[in-house]
Amino acid sequence: MSPFGVYPIGEVKIDQDSCYIEIHEPYILGLRHIEKFGHIIVLWWISMRDTTKDRATLLVTPPRLSKPVETGVFSSRSPSRPNPIGLTKVKLLKVENGKLFVDRIDALDGTPVLDIKPYLPGDSLPLKDIRLPEWFESLKD
Repeated sequence: MSPFGVYPIGEVKIDQDSCYIEIHEPYILGLRHIEKFGHIIVLWWISMRDTTKDRATLLVTPPRLSKPVETGVFSSRSPSRPNPIGLTKVKLLKVENGKLFVDRIDALDGTPVLDIKPYLPGDSLPLKDIRLPEWFESLKD
């Protein structure tokens, strides 16, 4: 397999008043029309769990179960993973000056963001809750 790289396109910012993803300048053009979507999927690097131990963990016990069950890491949402990549669907509130304001995210302040994708029908939201740009309808043909 050829080696490859992953480069952050921005980072998570969380303060008392807001939660947003600040996109690095070279990638801002890639945000065109993102505000037309109601939800986005954010891929981020679980930087606080990027350790040799966490990358080697293949069996985990999910928290908050009434009876603990050990399961494979690929059958869980554990932050301990061979490649510590987080994935979160968030509600997009607004876009301003390269910042994507979201309702919440399960990442920490300063977390590197790897990619953003629009949330589309067929995922787990009811169709009535999904907002799409007009041009999306033409893709169905």
